[in-house]
Amino acid sequence: MSQSQPTEADAEPESEPESFTGQGLPRVEDHRILTGEAEYIHDVTPENCLHMALVRSMHAHAEVVDIDASEAEDHPDCELVLTAEDLKANYNPMPTGVGRIEIGASGEAVELPEWSLADEKVRFVGEPVALVVASNRYAAEDVADLVTVEYDTLEAVADGMAAREDEVVVHESIGTNVVDHERIEFGDPETAFEDADHVVSGEYSWGRISGVPLETAGVVATYDEETDSFDVDCNIQLHTLVDDTIYETLGYDADDVRVNVPADVGGSYGTKIAIHRYCCLAAMASQQLNRPVKFEEDRIENLQGGDVHSSDREYEIRMAVDDDGTMRGLDVWFVDDFGAFPRYPINQVLKPLSVVTNSYVIDDVAYEYDLVLTNKTSQTAYRGFGVDPHIYALEMVVDAAAREIGMDPTEFRRRNLITPDQMPYTLPSKNVYDSGDYPATLDRIEEIIEDERDGGLLDPDVVAEKREEGKYRGVQTSVIIEPGVSGSDWTDRQRSNREALESRSREEVDELPEHLRAELREDGTVRAYLATDSSGQGHQTLVSQLLADELEILPSEIDVDYLDSVDAPTEYGSAASRMAVMLSGATVGLAERLVERAEELAADHWDVPADDVSYRDGTVELIDGSDSLSLADLAELDAERDERLTRVSYNYDHPALEHEEFDEAFRRKFPVYPTAAFGANAPIVEVDVGTGEVEILKFHTVRDCGTMLNPTIVEGQAHGGIAQGVGAALLEEFGYEADGQPQAITLFDYLLPSIETVPEIEMEHTETPSPYTETGAKGVGEGGMIDAPASIATSINAALEPLSLDEPADRIPVAPDHLRSKIRDAEE
Repeated sequence: MSQSQPTEADAEPESEPESFTGQGLPRVEDHRILTGEAEYIHDVTPENCLHMALVRSMHAHAEVVDIDASEAEDHPDCELVLTAEDLKANYNPMPTGVGRIEIGASGEAVELPEWSLADEKVRFVGEPVALVVASNRYAAEDVADLVTVEYDTLEAVADGMAAREDEVVVHESIGTNVVDHERIEFGDPETAFEDADHVVSGEYSWGRISGVPLETAGVVATYDEETDSFDVDCNIQLHTLVDDTIYETLGYDADDVRVNVPADVGGSYGTKIAIHRYCCLAAMASQQLNRPVKFEEDRIENLQGGDVHSSDREYEIRMAVDDDGTMRGLDVWFVDDFGAFPRYPINQVLKPLSVVTNSYVIDDVAYEYDLVLTNKTSQTAYRGFGVDPHIYALEMVVDAAAREIGMDPTEFRRRNLITPDQMPYTLPSKNVYDSGDYPATLDRIEEIIEDERDGGLLDPDVVAEKREEGKYRGVQTSVIIEPGVSGSDWTDRQRSNREALESRSREEVDELPEHLRAELREDGTVRAYLATDSSGQGHQTLVSQLLADELEILPSEIDVDYLDSVDAPTEYGSAASRMAVMLSGATVGLAERLVERAEELAADHWDVPADDVSYRDGTVELIDGSDSLSLADLAELDAERDERLTRVSYNYDHPALEHEEFDEAFRRKFPVYPTAAFGANAPIVEVDVGTGEVEILKFHTVRDCGTMLNPTIVEGQAHGGIAQGVGAALLEEFGYEADGQPQAITLFDYLLPSIETVPEIEMEHTETPSPYTETGAKGVGEGGMIDAPASIATSINAALEPLSLDEPADRIPVAPDHLRSKIRDAEE
C-alpha cells in the first residue's frame, strides 16, 4: 500500500491543463519487454560471427609458468588463441583507478598496469589467462578446456585487515597492499572528543555483496579493416563516460571505437561499469580475425571473476556525545578491500562524505580510509556506491550511543535531527541538503509503529506470547538520506594532487552536462535521443512524459531512442540517482529550443516578425488567428531547407553549478550531490533465537523524493531497492576462504532475495520539492539499498535487547549462524 501526503497544497487551478508529469503512466519500455520484442545484447549475433571463451585461473595467487595452447590450436573449430604476450605486442593495459601509486619513503610513483589477460601472474580465482575463439560457443568452451596452464602457486591474502600488514603483497612492484589512504577532518573533532561527556565506539563489518542482474555481461565486437575502426555492441553501463577503458586499451582514438548499448539491458546497478575487459578482448580478437566476435558471460563467470563485487569494509567508528543527548563529534575509519586491482570507480570510498552525518547535526567530523588490495576479484560500483555501509555503521553507533547515555534511541535521533529552518543545510563535508522536514517524517513513522503496538504486530500481548515460543519481535525506527544527482568533477580526487586542491579556483571545476536531442518527423511526431544508456530505470517513459507536457502533445506522439558513444558527447550517464533530475532539466531546455525553432520556421513561412506567431497545443498560430501550422506542416516546410531548424539539441548543466553554496565542495573535490531524498524506516523483525533466523514481518517506510515525476517508477525503484537491501542485510555475501578461494560461485551459494523473503512493504510518500532542480524532483534511484540494511540491523538489535546481547547485528549480512553464536555466548 502506498499513500501520498504532499507537504504543500497540490491542488491545481481548474483552468490549468492536465499534466502528464506526476502521473503514474505505464512505462513505454514494458510493452516490448513483456511481449518478448525487446532485444538484448545476447540476442545479437551478426552473420559470420565467431564466439569467444576464456581460460580462467583456478588459483588466487600464482605465477604463470607456461601456457600450452598447441592442442587447442589443433582443434578443427579453433580460430584463435591469445595470451598476455600477444596483447602486449599490439595493445595497452587497461586503465586502473589510481594510475600512479606513490611508494616508499621517497614517494616514488610507479605504475600499476592491468592487462586484459593475466601477465606472468594471476591474482584472483577467475582471472582470465587466455582467450580462445571458435565457430560457436560450445566449440569455444571445448577449445578452452584444451589449453594447459602450468602454475607455481603462491600464498594468498584474502582479508582486508590482514592485507594492511603487507606480509603477502599482491603487486610486488609497489611493495604494499595499501594503495590509497586519506584522513579528512572537518571542524575540530579532536576537541569535540576531548570535551564530550561520553565517547562511544563500535566495530562493524560489511561483507561483499553486489547486484546480480538477470542479464550477464555480453559483447559483440566487429573490426572494420577498411576504416581501421571498431563497432562494439555491449551492455556496459555509462558507455559515453567509460568508453576510454575500451579505446585506450585498444590504442585507438575515441572516434574510432563506436560503443553501442541496446535500449534494453537486463539490469546493472553499477555492476556492468567494469565489463570493459570483455569488450577489449572481443575487439582484439575481431581485429586479429577480421570477423565479428561475440562473448557471453555465464553465471559462474559472473559470480566468480566478473569484477562485479562491491564494498567489502571493516569499520571502526566513534561518536562523541553529551549527557543531554547532543551529538558532538564523529570519527570514521574503515578499510575497504578492493580486490586485486583498484578499478574504476574507487571513489565509492568518498561518496559517503555527501551524507557523512546522515540526517544529524554534527559539526566536527573525521573521515579516514585505507584502500587495500587482496587476492579477490576486483570491486566495482553497486547501487548506493559505498553509502550503504557508511549509513549502516553510523546508525549502529547511534544506537550504541543512546544506550550509553540511557536515552531512547528514537528520542536521541530526534534531538539531533536537522530541522526545516536550517535548510538548505551545509554538511561539515561541504555538500548541501536542499530541503526537507526530517522531524515530521520521524514523527509519522513513530505514529505508524504506535498503531502496530495497539493490536498489531507489536501488540505487547502478541510480543510476549511469541517470546514464549523463542521468537523475539522488535523494531527501531531510523532516518535516511539518499544523495542524488552526482557531478563528475570530484570523482578523480584520488588521481589529483590533493595538496593543491586547497588553492583550486571555482573556475577550474569541469562538469559534464546532460545531452538530449530531438527532431520533428514528417508525420508530426517527435523523436528524442538520449545520450545515456539505460538498464531498466524508465528513461524513455520520463522523457516522453516531460516532453509531451512541454510541447503540449501526447506522450504517444514521442519516441525516444539512444545514441552510441561516437554520436553522443561524453557525459556522466545513468548512475548516482541522477537521471530523473538531469533528464527533466534537459527536456525542458530542449522543448524550449524546439518551440523557438518552430516559431521561427512559421514566421519565416508567413513572412512576419516572430512576435506575430505563438506556439500552442502542438501548432504554431498567427496571433490574429488567421492561420496555423501543425507539427507535420512544419516538418514538411523544414524538409525543403538546407539546414534543418527542427533538429535541435540541448545540454543541461549540472544544477549545483548555479548555486554558490556548493562552491567549496566543488573546489576541494568533495562529493557534490545537490538533492537529498529523505525518509524514515521501521522494519518489524522477528528473530528465532533457536535457529538465528530473521523474518521481516512488515517493512514500514515514509519517503520523500521531492516532486514525483512518475509515481509508478518511484514506487518501483523504492520497492526494488528495499528488496536488494533485504538481500544485503540477511542473505547475500561473496565470501572467501583464507586462501582466496571464493565460496559463492553459483546461485545455490549466493542467496538472492525472493518473494518468500521480501516482506510486505507499507510505503507512504511526502513531496518536498527541491529548490535546485527544474521540476523539484530529487534523485531516487539508489534508495532502499542505501537505507534498508541499516534499518533491518538496528531492528534486529532492538528485538534481541531483552537478551542483553552486545550488538548482535554487528556485521552485514546478519546470518543465522552469526546470531546463534552471539546468543550462545550470552547463554554461557
